Amino acid sequence: MPLRIHLYRNLALCFSNNHQSSLHAHQALQMTVALDGPFDLELEEEGCRDRTPEAHFVCIAPQQIHQISAKTSTLGYLYLDTNPVAYTKWREAGGTPTPPDASILTALRDLVRDRNADRDTVEALAYRWCEHSLPGLLAVGPSDPRIARALDIIDHDLLQALNYAGLARHVHLSPSRFANLFREQTGLPVRNYVLWRRLVHVFERLEHGDSITSAAHNAGFSDCAHLSRSFHRICGAKPSDMNVVQLPGH
Repeated sequence: MPLRIHLYRNLALCFSNNHQSSLHAHQALQMTVALDGPFDLELEEEGCRDRTPEAHFVCIAPQQIHQISAKTSTLGYLYLDTNPVAYTKWREAGGTPTPPDASILTALRDLVRDRNADRDTVEALAYRWCEHSLPGLLAVGPSDPRIARALDIIDHDLLQALNYAGLARHVHLSPSRFANLFREQTGLPVRNYVLWRRLVHVFERLEHGDSITSAAHNAGFSDCAHLSRSFHRICGAKPSDMNVVQLPGH
């Protein structure tokens, strides 16, 4: 079954069955939970791979190289649009990822069976899981207001964000200083963050009923092939593997 995805402002709630990714990493923090059977997990760090068979829950930090295989199991995923620095700050302040409790697991299993669930109900469940498993992480942001402003510009005007020098000028920094400060505050190069937000924007547009071609162009990709290559590199899957749940009326 393809991945089924529900998108919100800074979260994505997904479900899959018989899914296997390639080794990949992405900006989002990812939590995966087994809903009816375990999964195989592989993490790579500094060239070494650590494999955990029959895992039931994992929290994967931003930019952590990983691979998940579930040949028969149904899995629930929660992706949080954060960055490595925010996650590190949260962990240093005592934050510890916690598996979803029994009530959240029951609600996730019910949602798998109900493909017509109300959007607000699904959103409430996604944020409930996030706050239970990662309490306070959503509130962690850049300490420098110029980088916070740059992130806001990127989120609201992706095409403007493609003009790197213009983005730096808008927050009153030289391009080199902007690049260094952005990486310091987020743990990511500017281009990586912008690419992630462009990919998220594509799926937001698909959720509103746009075609893949239209959504790709709207996010600044030259064509569908460009989008597919970028998506596979970042997410370890193809856009065609995704089953985006459209908003009512589209």
